[in-house]
Amino acid sequence: MEKNRILELALDGLQREKERIEAEMKFIQSELKGTGSAIRQALSLPSAGTRRRRRKTSAERKAHAQRMREIWAVRRVQATKPAAPAKTAPAAASTKTRSKTAAQKKALSLKMREVWKRRKAAAAKKAK
Repeated sequence: MEKNRILELALDGLQREKERIEAEMKFIQSELKGTGSAIRQALSLPSAGTRRRRRKTSAERKAHAQRMREIWAVRRVQATKPAAPAKTAPAAASTKTRSKTAAQKKALSLKMREVWKRRKAAAAKKAK
């Protein structure tokens, strides 16, 4: 069955390719003869990228539906199971962050001003 399906798909693809080539041949022949509008005939050519959508057979749809029923049944069973208890976090005494004092903030601010002043001076020197 699988082999037949592959052969059918291959045959279908070759037939579409044949139709496309025949349409191109007709277009070229009409151009050589000077009959017909090239634009009108060019519009009637099928594009190279068009493909017919593969349809599922009824057996394939039934098999897919059965697989999905099984998957959802498993999910429903898992959803009804009680969740494992959450682990409690250890005491957060050591996670307290230290804030800076006003003097520390002032010192850091002055230090950063000096850093930016030096960078600005170096950039001005480099620009000259």
